[in-house]
Amino acid sequence: MTTDKKRNLQVTILLVLGSFIAAHFCFWVLPNVFETWNAQAIDEFFLFRSNSEHLRPYYDDIVVHVDFNNTSIQKLNNFYLNRSHHAQVIRNLAAMNVSVQLYDFIFAARSNERDDTALIDATSKAGNVYFGMAFELLKEEESQKRRQESIQHRKYLDRTKWQVIVKGDTTSFYVGANPLITFMDLASVSQGLGYLSLKFDRDGVFRRLPLLVRYEGSIYPSFSFRAICDYLNVPQEKVIIRPGKTITLKHAKRPGEAMPHDIVIPIDRHGNMLINYIGPWERMKHYNFADVLRASDDRDEMEMWKEELSGKIVVVSEVLTGSSDLGPIPTDTIFPLSGVHSNVIHTILTESFLRELSCSERLFIELLLLLIILILSLRFSSLGFSLGTLAVAGGYIGVTSLLFFYSNTILHVVRPVIMMVFAMISILAYRYISEEKEKEVFRRTLETYFPPLVVKKIIANPEMIVSGGQKKELTILFSDIKDFTRYTAAMEPDHIQRLLNEYFEAMTEIVFKYQGTVDKFMGDGMMVFFGDPEPQSDHAVLCVRTAIDMQRKVSEIRAKWEKQGDMPIQIRIGINTDTVVVGNMGSSQRLSYTVLGSAVNLAQRLESTSPRANQAQRI
Repeated sequence: MTTDKKRNLQVTILLVLGSFIAAHFCFWVLPNVFETWNAQAIDEFFLFRSNSEHLRPYYDDIVVHVDFNNTSIQKLNNFYLNRSHHAQVIRNLAAMNVSVQLYDFIFAARSNERDDTALIDATSKAGNVYFGMAFELLKEEESQKRRQESIQHRKYLDRTKWQVIVKGDTTSFYVGANPLITFMDLASVSQGLGYLSLKFDRDGVFRRLPLLVRYEGSIYPSFSFRAICDYLNVPQEKVIIRPGKTITLKHAKRPGEAMPHDIVIPIDRHGNMLINYIGPWERMKHYNFADVLRASDDRDEMEMWKEELSGKIVVVSEVLTGSSDLGPIPTDTIFPLSGVHSNVIHTILTESFLRELSCSERLFIELLLLLIILILSLRFSSLGFSLGTLAVAGGYIGVTSLLFFYSNTILHVVRPVIMMVFAMISILAYRYISEEKEKEVFRRTLETYFPPLVVKKIIANPEMIVSGGQKKELTILFSDIKDFTRYTAAMEPDHIQRLLNEYFEAMTEIVFKYQGTVDKFMGDGMMVFFGDPEPQSDHAVLCVRTAIDMQRKVSEIRAKWEKQGDMPIQIRIGINTDTVVVGNMGSSQRLSYTVLGSAVNLAQRLESTSPRANQAQRI
C-alpha cells in the first residue's frame, strides 16, 4: 500500500470515529434537542401504525372506559356530580358484573355525610373498586423537598406498602413525596389505592409510566399496576423486580384461564414501562356515564348492560371539554390522561411490550453501520459513496420501522442517522480538500513543463496527457551552457544555484512564449519539445524562433553577469524534427511526460557538437 493510500485510510477511519463521537457528543450536550427529535421520530411510527388498517395493534376490549363528558351533562341536566352519583354508578357496574372498577378520581376529603356514606357503602359492597392517590415523583437527590404528611396518611401508607421481591438496587426509582390520598374511610373499604402521578418526557409527551415508586424505603404501585396485578391474581410477594431490566409477575392468570404463566415487563432504571398505545382515544370502547347511571331504572336495559360489560375492566373518568387532565401522547396532541392508565393495563394484559435496545446493543449497531460506511468510502467514488451512505441510512430507517411494527422493538433513530450524515459530510469534505490540493500540486507541476495556456487545457481535459506512448512528429531542442563546469568549479553552491535559477527562469519563459514543453533540466542543460501536448502544425518554426530568442536573451544575461564579475555565459543549441514516442513514462511511483527515440538522441548530439553558440545575433 502506498503512503498516500495509507494516509487516506487512516484519515478516513479517524473521520468515521470522529462522527461517532460527534453524534454522541450532541446527544450528551443537547439532550433536550436530540433526544426529543428521536422520541418524535418514533412517535411518527405510532401515528403511522394507528392510521394503518394492517398495522393497527390488536385491541382486547376487556378494557373499556366510562366517561363523564359533555353529553353526560346534557343527559343528566346537571354539571356537578355528587358522590351519590358515583355511588350509584359503582352499584350499577357491580350489578353488571364487571371485574374491576378503576375511578380516576382522588376523593381527598369528606363532602357531606349522606353522599359520603352512600359512596363508602357502594364501594364496600362492590369489592372491586380502586381509587387514586398522588405522589410528587422526585429523583433521589430531590427527595429532601418532601413536606410532612399527616399521621393518618402515614399509617395508611405504612399499612398498604407492597412486600415485593427486589433483586438489585432500586435507588434510581422515583421517590414519592407529598402524598395526596383518598380519605381514609373510603380508602379502607376500597380494593386499594394506586398513584395516578405521571412523568412526561423532555418534550412534555407521556410515553412511559413508572409502575412502582419508593416511599419511606418501601415500594408502592401505580393505579393501573395495582389493579392489573389483582386482576391477574398476582399477589405482592410474587412481583419480582430487577431494576433497570424487568418486573416479573409470577404465575399470572386471567379469570377463567386454566394455566398460569409469568409475565415479564421490561422497565428502565427508573421503573418506567414504555406504553404501547393502541391508537387515539376513540380506539377503545367508551360508554357514557349518564347511561350507566340510569341503567338501573330499567331491568331489561340492566340485563343488556350486564351482557355488554360482564368481566370488563372499567376505567371511570371525567373527560369534559376544558378539563385539565389532558396531555399529549404519541398518537394524540390532546389525550385524556385516564387513557394512559387504560393503555398501561392493556399493554400488560396483552403482553405487547415495547422493548428498547440496551446500550451495548445500540453501540454494536452503530459500530456496524460505521463499518459499512467505511467500506463504502474505500470502495466507491464520492458520488457512489454518497448514494451508498444515503441508501444505508434509508435502509436503517426502514429496518427500524419494520422492527417497531412487527416486533415492538424500538431502535434509536436519530443518532445513527446523524452519525452517518456526519461521516458522509466529513469524508466528502476531506476528499474535496485532498482533490483540490492534488489539483494544485498537479497544476504547479504542469506549470514547470507547459505554458500556462496549455496547463489550463490539460486541467480541463486531462486525457490530453495519455498514460501510454504515442508516435508523433515533434521538434526537439537541447541546450546547455558551454564550459559551465570549468567556470563554476570555484564558486559556492548558493552562487551556482542563483545563476542557474536566473538562467533557467529566462529560458523557460521564452519556451512558454512559443508554446513549447520543458521536458527536463539536466544540470546546466535543458530539453524542450514542440508540437505536443497541444498540436502545432508549425512546431519546427516555433522551435527555431525559441532558439533565436534564447541566444538573444543569453547575450543580455552575459552582459549583466560580466558586469557583476560572473561567468561569460554562452550556450549551445541542437534542434531536430522527426517522429518520436511521446507520453507518460516511468514507474508507478514516478511518471514523467517525455519523448523517446533516435530523433531525441540526434538533437542532443547536434547540441554537443555545435560551434560556439553566441552567433544568434547575426541570424
